[in-house]
Amino acid sequence: MKTSITQTKTGTIVWATIISGVLDALAAIVAYKLFYNYSPVQIYQFVASGVLGPDAYTDGLATALLGLAFHFLIAFFASYVFYLLFPKLPLLKHNKIITGLLYGFTIWAVMNLVIIPMSKIPAVHFDVLAIIAIIWHMLLVGLPISVIVSNYYKHSKDTENR
Repeated sequence: MKTSITQTKTGTIVWATIISGVLDALAAIVAYKLFYNYSPVQIYQFVASGVLGPDAYTDGLATALLGLAFHFLIAFFASYVFYLLFPKLPLLKHNKIITGLLYGFTIWAVMNLVIIPMSKIPAVHFDVLAIIAIIWHMLLVGLPISVIVSNYYKHSKDTENR
């Protein structure tokens, strides 16, 4: 019998990471191109600058790839945390759409109000792009994670986690 990637714990987390990470990356590329004319390399150098500071902008593609790796690491943690919380918080099971939208907002808030201020990235102002980023995190990050993880638990043979 063939097993779908989302029928295993690892597959579910990997799939949620890939889908949310790719959708978030594409949204950032489009939005930052339209608003600031940033290239994808500049966007992911910006992500890397959270750890490397201004030096992230001097090494070209290498630091952009490091920033992209950081981006997917964050997507992994967001997916994994939701996967761990889902069976423990009954509230998450009631409506995967609303749960996903709220989780996407939570991801945006934690990143922008906690993580980024603790990083080497200079203060970022709240503007129209921030509102757009909240919306894309709700629709393109939180929602896919919620749908993928809730579908896993709905069909999981691991009755202890349902």
